[in-house]
Amino acid sequence: MQKFLKILRWTSIIFLCLWVLLPILGLFIPLEFVYNSRSEEIYIMIRFYGFPVAAVLSVLTWIKRKEWLPAIFIKIVLAICVAVVSGVITIIALLGNMCAWTTDKVFFENKQNSSIKIVQRGFGCGATDSDYPTYKTFKIREITSDFIWATKIDTNKIDKNEWIRIENNEK
Repeated sequence: MQKFLKILRWTSIIFLCLWVLLPILGLFIPLEFVYNSRSEEIYIMIRFYGFPVAAVLSVLTWIKRKEWLPAIFIKIVLAICVAVVSGVITIIALLGNMCAWTTDKVFFENKQNSSIKIVQRGFGCGATDSDYPTYKTFKIREITSDFIWATKIDTNKIDKNEWIRIENNEK
């Protein structure tokens, strides 16, 4: 039983570290989920439910069988506080996901690799924002059907021989 609790404790601590480090890592590398992908929804749901559960488990697994009763009570109250705080942090993180980059127009497609495109993307917050989106030009490399690598690019500095111009029909 003690070995199981130790495995559970360290697994929950590893998950907590991952859920804290992944968003921070996302600030520094241009890897993104494809907008509205099913994988992103699954990741958000696992993070939403898993973070508080892992936080509570990491606290509760420190309880020992023959511990002083007030110490057990304190650890249980601490677990409840950790669950509430981690729930609030998770909700704040989810509210931060309301804003996103969306691809509006495709300007160019690479001649050798059709998964590489130069696009116009808009950053907006939907109904929570009354301002117009911010538009920028990006080079998008589709890594999988769920992930893209998006980097800003200046279209004046690209070699036009490597790219096929895509006509965007305005409606």
